[in-house]
Amino acid sequence: MRSLIKDLIPNAPQIGLYVTPHIPGDKLKNALDDYAYMVAREDVLALFDATLMGSAKDGAVFTQDGFVFQNNDLEPAHDIRYQDIVQADSKRKLLGGRRLLLTVNRGRATFELEMDFSGKPDAADYVLRFVREAMLRGETVTENAAPGDTDVEAVMAALNDLKTRGLLASSDFEEMRRILLP
Repeated sequence: MRSLIKDLIPNAPQIGLYVTPHIPGDKLKNALDDYAYMVAREDVLALFDATLMGSAKDGAVFTQDGFVFQNNDLEPAHDIRYQDIVQADSKRKLLGGRRLLLTVNRGRATFELEMDFSGKPDAADYVLRFVREAMLRGETVTENAAPGDTDVEAVMAALNDLKTRGLLASSDFEEMRRILLP
């Protein structure tokens, strides 16, 4: 993931994107203290500062295995593993700005989350491109997974949808199918 982040997410402070080792210490501290308290400082690979004033108390922190994001202090933080994402799309908001729509599968539950890029819409496409690639490269099955941890039918349906829409190559689809259906 480290090289994927470096390839797909620019270090671009003007749009709120920071990639290690260029993440300002105060921004990282604020994000970790405010919403990403479960992430160790040394695990952070990139940061998205969604705030207009530059405090980084809202946004996202990206690690090797996933990311934590919070849109604002009135909403809970969301801790997402790349392997749990089954779909990611971007939409324009009515009054400007952008949002990422994430479909997440955990166990037998599939739910939708929205990541807000209203204040810094130019960052949305970079994060979307990274999340799409990370979800395809993330491990879909782990050696320590308990039976029933993955809703295989839901994951296969999402993979079929991605393949049908041309967002997933046939070879990648077959590799994921092989992993899911040993």
